[in-house]
Amino acid sequence: MSIFGRRENTGSAPASPGGSQDQSSPSRTQQRRITHVAPGSRIQGQLSGPTELLIEGEVEGEIRVDATVMIGSEGVVQGPVTAHVVRIGGRVFGNVTASERIEVAPSGSLEGDVAAPRIIIAEGAFFKGRVEMTGADKPEGKPEKEQRQPKGSPEAGKA
Repeated sequence: MSIFGRRENTGSAPASPGGSQDQSSPSRTQQRRITHVAPGSRIQGQLSGPTELLIEGEVEGEIRVDATVMIGSEGVVQGPVTAHVVRIGGRVFGNVTASERIEVAPSGSLEGDVAAPRIIIAEGAFFKGRVEMTGADKPEGKPEKEQRQPKGSPEAGKA
């Protein structure tokens, strides 16, 4: 069984509040599946898959997830992280790329370059690296070269 594999029903599922499990609606674990790296755990290698990932232990290697990656306050990641959303409450040593947003909480520490359309670095967070805002549209009607030249420069009039 892979760590991102679907959990099989072992018959020990808790009963619903009404006393019986409703077979027509998906269970809570089917609606939101999370892979958890528990405190005290250490994983080396590449992590990838479609489910959310919560890291409260240590991961050394590349993380590439098609969902949200959350690094808890005790979590440590050494390697690049790529996901839709990355939330950092612990420590990350590596470049972080997100298709939606990157959030560094006040308890978070990030040493690496970041690239995402939206980047949030909270007051009190530690960040050392470069920021690239991806997905931002250029202003219409002007070529990139003209936008970067100051008005009085000799290059401004050249086409």
